[in-house]
Amino acid sequence: MDRILCLIPLMLSLCSCSVKEDRSACPCELSIRPSEPLRTEGGVIVSVIQDGSVVKQGMLTRQDFESGRCRMTVPRRESVLTVFTGITDMDAEGGRLLGIRSLHECDEVYSCMEPADLDREQYDCTVVLHKNFARLDLLVLGMPEGGEPRVRGSVNGYDLMNLDPCRGAFACVPGEGLGMWSLRLPRQTDDSLLMDIVTEGRSIGTVPVGKLIAASGYSFDKEDLDDLSITVDLSARDAMIQIAGWEQGESYSIDF
Repeated sequence: MDRILCLIPLMLSLCSCSVKEDRSACPCELSIRPSEPLRTEGGVIVSVIQDGSVVKQGMLTRQDFESGRCRMTVPRRESVLTVFTGITDMDAEGGRLLGIRSLHECDEVYSCMEPADLDREQYDCTVVLHKNFARLDLLVLGMPEGGEPRVRGSVNGYDLMNLDPCRGAFACVPGEGLGMWSLRLPRQTDDSLLMDIVTEGRSIGTVPVGKLIAASGYSFDKEDLDDLSITVDLSARDAMIQIAGWEQGESYSIDF
């Protein structure tokens, strides 16, 4: 009998060691890094979306993101990750909208959206970022003395949850240099972009820039947006569109 009693504690000990710990309620340790060095300066916004809501969001420096120091503890479930880089002047409002400030241009934004199955203890994600802005260079011939172009449109930022352009008033006075004006545009949703020719505080004419861009065959649906150059001759009322990487532009008649 004594020998049997001595074996019981040993058997109980062996049984307890064979039961695996249930870690399904434990969070996932998420690590995110870019696939290559970032192309622009500025901050980085990372969002984790689950069931249609942002469950974790953070802003970090370019250096920390490139070094792989973006780590988050999040609930273990299927998720969507969004990343925006190049943030300098744009504002993140309420965790949902990345907005362009009034009279400012779009930041040099690169972004991506990735599905992620976070139903595990650890998930390492390497993201590929895409150019989400278009540089627009404007050469305006026949500009009145003291005149300047003002560009306005209907997209003023991006949805942090899905990268979609957000509709809202956009207005910017392009920066001047080397005889032309230049600004960065957000991804457009239609051809409503306009350029007003302003002198002494009033508009003396409007150029349908959006329609010119659309007529050139340029696409705002590309994953990586091309840059644009437009030459407008106010006296001849025509324009030349040049898309970066294309060998030649096209001439289009405009009316303003």
